[in-house]
Amino acid sequence: MGKYVTKTSKMDEKRVVSVRVRRALFESFKGASKEAQKHGYSMSLAGVFESALKDAIQEWQKDYEFPLKRGSSSSNAKKMQKKSKPNKEEG
Repeated sequence: MGKYVTKTSKMDEKRVVSVRVRRALFESFKGASKEAQKHGYSMSLAGVFESALKDAIQEWQKDYEFPLKRGSSSSNAKKMQKKSKPNKEEG
């Protein structure tokens, strides 16, 4: 591919989102972004938001999703054991 022509993938697709953020927090971010530029760095709200979403997904998978899967599989196993045991009344 050339310098200006690139192949896009599903990962490159973007969506526009709208969120409400406290004014003080937004103003602080703007100030931090300007300071970062003075020192040769850059900060973008989109970049921070994307990183935060990735972190939130990883947190969910690590702290919540796995215990839920583990808990549901053990409760399913207990249900199966109860079903497989013959009932004394049934004979």
